[in-house]
Amino acid sequence: MGKSRANKETTVAETANAENSENSSPTKGQHGEANANPAPSCAAASLAKVLEEIRDFRKDTKEQLNDIKSEIISVNQKIAEAEVRIEKVEDRVQNLEQVLNRVIKVMHQQENKLLDHEGRSRRENLRIYNVPEGAEGSSMTDFVEKLLRDTLEINPTAELDIERAHRALAPRPAGDRQDKPRSIIVKFLRYKVKEEILRRAWEKKKVFLNGRLIYFDQDYPPAVLQKRKEYAEAKRVLKQKNIRFHTPFPAKLRVFYEDGTRLYQTAEEATTDMKDRGLPVSVIIPKESLAEQLSRTAWETAGGPNRRGTDEEREKNIRERLRAFRRQVTPSFRGVISTD
Repeated sequence: MGKSRANKETTVAETANAENSENSSPTKGQHGEANANPAPSCAAASLAKVLEEIRDFRKDTKEQLNDIKSEIISVNQKIAEAEVRIEKVEDRVQNLEQVLNRVIKVMHQQENKLLDHEGRSRRENLRIYNVPEGAEGSSMTDFVEKLLRDTLEINPTAELDIERAHRALAPRPAGDRQDKPRSIIVKFLRYKVKEEILRRAWEKKKVFLNGRLIYFDQDYPPAVLQKRKEYAEAKRVLKQKNIRFHTPFPAKLRVFYEDGTRLYQTAEEATTDMKDRGLPVSVIIPKESLAEQLSRTAWETAGGPNRRGTDEEREKNIRERLRAFRRQVTPSFRGVISTD
């Protein structure tokens, strides 16, 4: 009986210890519940922070997009103003080009008239080339009269009526240029006398002074002489091929081919046709005139040749282009800005 009582007391003690251990040490499930309780509070705090950051980011983005929109509107206004100003400048440039083109034409007409008047004022003049410097002595008029009577066999009793004679108004040649003396300009009182002397000189073809070949020609204005010099290449080839030609006033070239006569207006036309005929000639390209330069560099408007019109039409076109530009640009920003 004592033994059973002792066992009973032992069992009661073990039971008490087990209960104490259960109260003092949590089980595995209790550990899981204890760890699961703080998780919802941490996740809620993190989510709230993320949402706050997203709101701040959306606010900053919206402000930046509003600034961009304002800048784009300002740029559109400046572009519209620039288009209007550029179009006015284009119209002004085109008007100036038209006026300048007209001025060039009038100037060309006046130059031709002045050239014609100058040529008429020289109709009584004659030029003698290749006469040595200093051969005239003290009196150019007496020298020229004796030269004409001796070389062209003019009747001594015929009146030449030389009004004046002098060297060309250029510096006296020196050094190596002494073999190229200045020409002599002779002015006659009557046009018919000059023509008769020139006819005799051309009929004789070769006129010599002290064994030196001299030439007679019309007294052309400098501009005409410059144009006639452009035919030098064509004349050289024609002489080599023994093709007859002559140069009518003011600066043309008439060539007598076997298949007919051809009259050229410019050196470019003459050399080009001669090249096509198989003659060994270099094509002469004249300098570009003012009208050609203006035509080559004429202003071209961005809208094409048909863009110009009345002020109302041009303003309408500008507004239509601005509307089309805004339709292309504004909707993309409008969709981004309206995200909230």
